[in-house]
Amino acid sequence: MEYLIIQVEDSRVTAARFEVTGRSATSGGAAVFTLDEEHTLASVATQIAEGSNGSPRVVLCLSPSLFALRSVELPLTDLRKVREILPAHLQGEIALPVEEAIFDAVPSARGAYLALWAKRTDIAHGIAIFRDAGIEPQVVSAAPFAWHFLPGITADCAVCDGSALAVITEGHLSFGRSFNGAEPDKQLTSTLMALEVSGMPLPSRLVVFGPQAGTLAALDGLPLEVERLQLPEELGHLFRNEETFQNLAGLYAVARACHGGALPDFRRGDLAWTAGDLKIRKQLIQTAALAVLTVLLLFVHKGLQYRALRTDLKSVNSSISAIYREIFPTRTKAVDEVAEVKGEIRKMSAVQTSAGFLDVLKLMAEAKGTTINGLYEAELDGSTLRVKGDARSAQAVNEFKASLTPQMATIELGEVKSRPDGGVTFSLSGALKEVKK
Repeated sequence: MEYLIIQVEDSRVTAARFEVTGRSATSGGAAVFTLDEEHTLASVATQIAEGSNGSPRVVLCLSPSLFALRSVELPLTDLRKVREILPAHLQGEIALPVEEAIFDAVPSARGAYLALWAKRTDIAHGIAIFRDAGIEPQVVSAAPFAWHFLPGITADCAVCDGSALAVITEGHLSFGRSFNGAEPDKQLTSTLMALEVSGMPLPSRLVVFGPQAGTLAALDGLPLEVERLQLPEELGHLFRNEETFQNLAGLYAVARACHGGALPDFRRGDLAWTAGDLKIRKQLIQTAALAVLTVLLLFVHKGLQYRALRTDLKSVNSSISAIYREIFPTRTKAVDEVAEVKGEIRKMSAVQTSAGFLDVLKLMAEAKGTTINGLYEAELDGSTLRVKGDARSAQAVNEFKASLTPQMATIELGEVKSRPDGGVTFSLSGALKEVKK
């Protein structure tokens, strides 16, 4: 699956393209756009749309300051049901009226869930800008929600890029907070200390990355050991150098999370992405129409074949009736002319076969003379003649064969057996010559 990840920040927009298949990934390029009075978000969105090709899955990552989160414990295991009851569960507990918010949820540590919400108008505004530019996002989220997919991090750590802090526990996001952009180092320090005072279990180390990674790594007085996110050796072909990795690692994590179905999506309810559904529905309608047309053409084809067959049968029946009247002009119309004609043909064939067999018997009677005592078996199958009999001697049998030879196409003498009285029994077979008419 190919993903176009667009991350919107206060002063810049970063767009990167990744193709993710299983555990492998390839980069399709990246670009950074500066936001100012001249280059607005709408104009940048238009530039991204003009430079995009193909049909990637567009993921829009808005500023994490637009989102809020809270850990909740619910006796449910179905994430879909958790999303359904979140508005009622958080009714009155959040500053934003639930009818003005869009909710999502992701699994958190120790069997809990992390409830996420954002203002509906903020999400709708971001969608509208990119939709009007011709590159409507299919997924709307925030990059910190995918930081547990960053390459090279452990299952328990804190992650910061200068714009937000995320705490990852047991491989799941368990806490997050965005910074307002002013003095992120102080906000990071105060946030970690507040978490420590609140009694929340903190991991042993803080991983920093991004353009501000150098500044964050040099901070003193943090309750956690700070280390900079390093480019894994197996991803060297994807990011080329350390600087590119620091700039695009968060977007790569978003692509990974989206591919794994773990990225929260705030295109829900009336803001749900329906362009894909409409496209699929249109394709299904076209397919159904083609299938109906194919079936209709098939029925028409079979109907024409049936009509032609009925016409041919009617013509054949008429021809048979005409032939029947010619053969039997004095007979009344029969119930089944074909059956009656076949019966007459069989009768004529039987007469011809009988007459031919009588001629063969006459031929054998003339050929046997007085030396053949008798023929006790004779069979004529088409032109094949088989004879059994007895004779006074083997010489007599040979003379009988010689007298039949002129009338036979082939002739073969079978076994000749002697009898106690001095005579012999014999068998003879062969094929009659065709009679030229």
